[in-house]
Amino acid sequence: MIKKILSVSMLAIAFATAQVADDPYAYTSGAQEQDTPVMNINHTENDEPLFAVSIHPISMFILSLIDIPSVFLTIEGNLASHVSLITRPYLIWADFSDGDEDLDVFLFGISEGLRFYFNEGHRGLYLAGHFNYDRVSLEYTYDGNSRDNISAHANGFGFGFYLGHKFRSGHFTTSFDIGYVYSHYSASGKAEDDIDKVATVGSGYDLNYTFGFAF
Repeated sequence: MIKKILSVSMLAIAFATAQVADDPYAYTSGAQEQDTPVMNINHTENDEPLFAVSIHPISMFILSLIDIPSVFLTIEGNLASHVSLITRPYLIWADFSDGDEDLDVFLFGISEGLRFYFNEGHRGLYLAGHFNYDRVSLEYTYDGNSRDNISAHANGFGFGFYLGHKFRSGHFTTSFDIGYVYSHYSASGKAEDDIDKVATVGSGYDLNYTFGFAF
C-alpha cells in the first residue's frame, strides 16, 4: 500500500514539475487561457513626410502668356513637428527679337527660409521668414549700330515675412501665402562708350500659390 501511495505521489510531483518548467506562470485551473494582445501605448501612427516639392502654377502660367518661360519651385524639408526649411529656386529666361534688335534676359533667384506651423503635421496656418538672392542679366544688341549695344547685370538681396496656409492629403499638398519683401539691387551696365553703376532699393508684396507632392 505504501508503495502505491509513493508511486502516485511521485507521478503527481513529476506532472506538476513539468507544468512549471513549461510555463512557471501558467494558470492551471482547467479553464482555457485567453490570448492577450500585446499593445504598445507609446506607438502612434505618423504619416508625416520628410520633404515636399511643389510648383507655382499661376506665376508660370502668367509669364507663359507673354512668351516668357519660367520655373518656380518650393522645396520643403521637415526639421521638427512644427518647423520646416523652405527653399524656393526660380528661373526666368526670354529672347525678344524685332528686326535688327535682339534682347536676351535671364534671371536666377533663390529664397531660403524657415516656416513655423501653428499645428503639428506641417498643415494649416504658418508664418515664415525668408532671405532672397537674385541675379539678373540683360544683353541688348543692335545690328544697325554696335555702339548702342548694352550688357547689364544686377544682384539683389532682400528679406521677407510671410503668412500662409498649407493643406495636405496623403501625398498631395497645396499652399497659399502672402508676404512683404524688402530688396536692395546693385546693377552695372556696360555700353561701348561708358560704364554706369546703379543701386536701388524697393519693397512690395509677394503672392505665392503652390501645389505638389510630399515624400
